[in-house]
Amino acid sequence: MRKGCGGVNQPVAPGGGSWHAIIDCAQDERLHGLVGACRDKLCLFQGDIIPKLAAAAPWLVRLDKLDPLMGIWEQHGRGQNWGIMCDSDMGLKDLHRHFRRFLQARVPPTGVIALFRFYDPRVFNTYIRAALPEEREPWFKGVRQYAAEGAEGTMHQYQLHGGQLLDGNTPLG
Repeated sequence: MRKGCGGVNQPVAPGGGSWHAIIDCAQDERLHGLVGACRDKLCLFQGDIIPKLAAAAPWLVRLDKLDPLMGIWEQHGRGQNWGIMCDSDMGLKDLHRHFRRFLQARVPPTGVIALFRFYDPRVFNTYIRAALPEEREPWFKGVRQYAAEGAEGTMHQYQLHGGQLLDGNTPLG
């Protein structure tokens, strides 16, 4: 285990993978500058976007303990819903493609398409637990584990084994 974002213990990536995070810059005005200082980053929104939107957009970053983001997240991010983390061997561009697929959701019963803010840990924790097995599976293609802060600073560590969703070692529905 190693100290992770939000001051919680984060497992070391098995098999030499890398930890990445999707940072929700809309949650704190400091986040866009901190993301900008990260070496490896891509905005999940594409195209020509105005600077004000870019400053509040979700950004995918490779987590590096030397980047200022890590220290600030550990000191000030607990309970602030700054984002979710994942452990993957995929490169940044492949993970970017992977996560962009999930940015839109069809809202029943009208079928309206809306932005799906899955990178907010409150949304992710609710969704991943309620999703049907066939809805969860695409989330774990190329991703070994997700880490998302829960209520009262707890850290959920989601894995999918044989179609079974686990939070740490605890099987979930």
